[in-house]
Amino acid sequence: MTTMQKQETTETRPERMARRTALVPPVDVLENREEFLIRADFPGVRQEDVDVQFEKNTLALVGRFSARGDDALDHEWTRTFVMPGGVDAAKIAAELKDGVLTVHLPKQESLKPRQIPVRTA
Repeated sequence: MTTMQKQETTETRPERMARRTALVPPVDVLENREEFLIRADFPGVRQEDVDVQFEKNTLALVGRFSARGDDALDHEWTRTFVMPGGVDAAKIAAELKDGVLTVHLPKQESLKPRQIPVRTA
């Protein structure tokens, strides 16, 4: 068997590994004076199938859904973000509306800009 024949045999052989599509929702990460804001597209995901966790400055977003439209949850999206220090974890809030997950991560007071008054001497 020549090298050319070996190459053809290898290339035309059916692949034995199952192909898996990576599902990664698009996400916007924003910052303003008061908070960090995460907006993730979670179309077809119900509120009860969303998990939002924050631990050690890491935000994890998980959404489970069915591609077939039935009740069997067969797909899962996961996105994680390492946030800068200074997030007030006790005030984090999340909402799911029209297939968009919005997570508000308020900044601790020490991170917020502060106006310093200037006095005359």
